[in-house]
This record gives sequence, structure tokens and C-alpha cells, in this order.
Amino acid sequence: MADELLTLSEIAKELWLNPSTVRLWVREERLPAQKIGRKWVVARADLEKMLDREPRLGHPRTGLVKAASPTDWSQVPEQATLNLASSAQVTRRTQ
Repeated sequence: MADELLTLSEIAKELWLNPSTVRLWVREERLPAQKIGRKWVVARADLEKMLDREPRLGHPRTGLVKAASPTDWSQVPEQATLNLASSAQVTRRTQ
């Protein structure tokens, strides 16, 4: 069975990152990719290998770190979800 191929924008959406960060990973050869037609694609296995090697995600030049959002919120401590809710309220008020 062939490995699942992901576009750079799909990877960015899945990891909650800016697509330019994923493009930079490819340009700096941190993430192996290939061009098919007009799109760059990455094998899911290669993405998982990179994430195993570099568990702290972020833009390599700025050092900003953003962890992927958990898919199963039942495993997140209650206080963390309360903090997330209060930060969302602050964001709504400032917009």
C-alpha cells in the first residue's frame, strides 16, 4: 500500500502552523518533499519521522514553539481547558 501524501497546506492545518513554516522546513530540507505537478507533497511517514526527531514545532529562525492541538480533549487537564477558554474570550474582546 502506498503511503499517504499530504500537501504542505494540509500539514500546516493539521499541526496548527502557518503554511510558510512548513514551506521553510522543506526549503531547509528538514522535511523531505517532492513536487507532483504544481504542488509539493510529503509522505505521512516522512512527516512522522521529522516530528519524532523534532518534537518541538515552530519556525526555526524565530524559535517560536506551537504544539499541535490534541485530538482527544478528554486527556487534557481541566485547568488547561479553562485557560484555553479564557484566552479565547480575551481574543474575542480585542478583535
